[in-house]
Amino acid sequence: MEIVNAHVHMIELENMARKLGDLSLPAGISVLRNLEATLPMLLPQTLLAQMDEAGISKSILYAVEAPIVYASNEYVHALCCKFPDRLIGFASVNPKDRNAPAVLESAVRDLDMKGLKLHPPLQDFFPDDHAVFGVYEKAAELNIPVVFHVGTTPFGSLCRLSQASPLLIDEVAVCFPQLRIMLTHLGTLWHNEAFMVVEKNPNVFIDTAAYVPEIKQILTPDIITRIGADKIIFGTDYPMPYADRLHRMKDFVDCIGDLGLPEDVLQGIFHKNIERLLYGDASSARSITAREMLEKACQFVGTAALAS
Repeated sequence: MEIVNAHVHMIELENMARKLGDLSLPAGISVLRNLEATLPMLLPQTLLAQMDEAGISKSILYAVEAPIVYASNEYVHALCCKFPDRLIGFASVNPKDRNAPAVLESAVRDLDMKGLKLHPPLQDFFPDDHAVFGVYEKAAELNIPVVFHVGTTPFGSLCRLSQASPLLIDEVAVCFPQLRIMLTHLGTLWHNEAFMVVEKNPNVFIDTAAYVPEIKQILTPDIITRIGADKIIFGTDYPMPYADRLHRMKDFVDCIGDLGLPEDVLQGIFHKNIERLLYGDASSARSITAREMLEKACQFVGTAALAS
C-alpha cells in the first residue's frame, strides 16, 4: 500500500541559531530533552532511511518561517530538487508581513511549492485575525492548501496556546469555503474541538501526527465515522520526539495499521486523502440552494400524503 507522510520537518540549524540570536530557550521543554539523539535525524539520509523502513514512498516537507524549527522556502526547495521522487515542499511565510502574499506566490511559481504551512503560536499571530486574510486569499487564488498547527505546543514561554486553538480555524474555513485546510496533531490536547471543526467544515482535514500512545485512544472508529474517513491524513511530525521516545516513522505506520480499519479507510488515510488535500475533490458533490431544498421538501410531503 502506498504511504505518504504529510507532516515532516527538516530544520536549518545554522540559520535557526542565527535567527534566535541571544534568545535563551526555556528549561524543561519536552521536545529538547533528547536533543543530541534527535539532531542526526536532520540529515537527509536519515530521513530517507526512516521512510524506507516504514514503507513510506513520499513525504511532505514543511518550511517554517519562525525562530524555532526554522526552515526557509529555499532550503526546502533544494531538498525537494535533490530527492524529487521522495519529497514534496510546502512553503511558509510571515503572515504579518505585508509582502507575505507576494512571497507565497513566488514560492509556488518559482520554487514549485505545493502548499502553505503556518504555525500561529510560533509565528505569534491569531489565525482568525482578518489582518492576515490576504495570505489565505492568495492561497485560494493559487489553489493550494493551507496547513495550520493546532493543539499541543510544547515550547514553554516561547509561544502562547491561545493562538493554537483549533476553534480559531473555523473562522478561516467559513470565510474561505473553497480553501482546502489541514489541522495538525489530531488537535491534541484540543482534539474534540479540532474534530468539531473538521466535522462542520467540508474543506477542513486533519492529520494523525499526535503522540503514538494517544492515537489509539483518540482516533476511534466512531470518531472516524463521525468526522469522515476521507478527512483524515497520515502524518508523523518527524523528527520530533514524543513522550521521551525518539521519533520512528514506522511506529506511526504500525499504529494506524493496528486500528483495525477497513482496507479502503486505510488507503484513504495513508495516501488517497492527501491527494484530495493537494488537488481538490473531483467528486460530483455540489451545494444545494434553499429553493431546491424547499422543492424537495414539498415533494416529500406530497409523496408522504399520498402514501397515507
